[in-house]
Amino acid sequence: MNIKLSAEDRMITFFRYFSLFLTSLMFLITRTGPPLFYKIPIIMVLALLAPAFTIAYRSLRHKPHAVMASVSIEMSLILLLAICTGGYNSPFKLYSLNPILIAAGSLSFYFCWSLLVGYFAIFFGFSYFYYKSAESTLVSVLLENGNLFLALALTVTFMQLLSRFRRQREEANARTNEMLEHIKSLYHIVETSSEHDFMNIGQVITEYAVKLTKLNKALFWFASYPGGPSPVSRQTGWLPEEEVNLFGELKVHESEWRRQKEPIFKSFPSSGDLLLMPVRMSTRFVGVIGVKLEAHEGLENRRWYIQQLMFLAELSAITLERHELSVTENRLIVTNEQNRIADEMHDSVSQSLFGIVYAAHSLKQSCRKMTPSQLEEQIELIHDSATKAAKELRITIYSLSSKKSGGPTWLGMVRSHLQSLSRLNDVEIDFKVKGDDFSLPYTYHKALFRIISEATGNAIRHGAARKIEVELTLKPRWVGLAVRDDGVGFDTDLLWTRSEENTGGLGMKNMQHLTRSLGGDFQLSSSENSGTQILISIPVGVIELKNA
Repeated sequence: MNIKLSAEDRMITFFRYFSLFLTSLMFLITRTGPPLFYKIPIIMVLALLAPAFTIAYRSLRHKPHAVMASVSIEMSLILLLAICTGGYNSPFKLYSLNPILIAAGSLSFYFCWSLLVGYFAIFFGFSYFYYKSAESTLVSVLLENGNLFLALALTVTFMQLLSRFRRQREEANARTNEMLEHIKSLYHIVETSSEHDFMNIGQVITEYAVKLTKLNKALFWFASYPGGPSPVSRQTGWLPEEEVNLFGELKVHESEWRRQKEPIFKSFPSSGDLLLMPVRMSTRFVGVIGVKLEAHEGLENRRWYIQQLMFLAELSAITLERHELSVTENRLIVTNEQNRIADEMHDSVSQSLFGIVYAAHSLKQSCRKMTPSQLEEQIELIHDSATKAAKELRITIYSLSSKKSGGPTWLGMVRSHLQSLSRLNDVEIDFKVKGDDFSLPYTYHKALFRIISEATGNAIRHGAARKIEVELTLKPRWVGLAVRDDGVGFDTDLLWTRSEENTGGLGMKNMQHLTRSLGGDFQLSSSENSGTQILISIPVGVIELKNA
């Protein structure tokens, strides 16, 4: 098994072999201790044990109890070696720094100091009784050898401080990386959200607030807006019967929230201590995002929560403002398109139809007075006018259809997105389509794009896939989607367990929710080192029947 060595691992390994070399050299050249033919086998045994313990510590680094046992065994062997090779004068008495460094860097504070004190007490006790001279006293021996304990104690203290800083840095990096993953996923959801998703954006934000802060309860309360419908206030973690009191208390203090621009710490009788952050667009006040604080939270954690809520508040404000601008823009586009169609109809088709109606009326009034040839000529003129009107109408219809006019289609946008994803990440993405999306409702377009984008993004980010296959089957009453990759895979049971405990990612949960919201079936299969496969089947028309 290949284990990646850290800088700390390399430093400890270098110290082990360097200290072994120096102590062995001192052991050989000193005249005290056992004869030379005994010293050489002892050094050879040490040379064999050094790499054995080094490998053991690396392979057992995630098993604290096994590391404790290994450290205790090595410390006992070094203790026995130091006592048997001269006691106070043994060059191996400082070789005990090797297991002590391991204990200080990866084991608990109490175990490390217990190991150090126990080593010094046993070593000093045995050495005192076996190697003391007639004129030596206990105090004098302690004073002479106290520097040994001092050197070991200072080394342990320094190593524990270094280990603490390393763990804090690793925790900060892990939290930052996790936050960035959540932010990317949240941004993706916001970018591809539909009108239905927008009205429930509060639920998305509260779920991510729980993810980012690691707290159990979060809320997004929306103030009333006279200019149109507001998204629904949502919460995560509170019981349904507690939700009414929660939003009721927030509503009572609405005037206070409107005046605030900074984070607010507020305590409510029925909801506990809350950290609230006002959400403001450039034009109006939206509401507040909040989390319920735990009693044991320190100042540093509260600063972290404030940073996360400020980010979510800004993202929410930008999202809501973009949505309102998008709605206004769509309305203007529709209005302009209606005016354009009306002008085209009036200038071309309408004029032709008016001419046909007028000619037909005139023919009706004077047909009895016309000769057969004159009547045939008038009918031919009306026929030509009707043919011209039909041609103009067909041209107008074709210009309105992106499919017939060669404009951008939904499938073209999906293909373009996957091609960009492939180029940016150097991943092969094979996109296959069976059928036509022309009659597929817009709701399905939006949901399928989100699912395809989420599935391929997960395969690249988390699965480290090099090849992805996307197969889309479009039929009048059924849509099928299959996404397969050759990535590292994962344990699906562990994924759903973490999802239920709110400790896993939301990507799979989002795809499952989107599929089921359309009345479809979501199937996931994966295993470690065997890639991942997602199969989705969605009946077309279920949403329309529900909303009818």
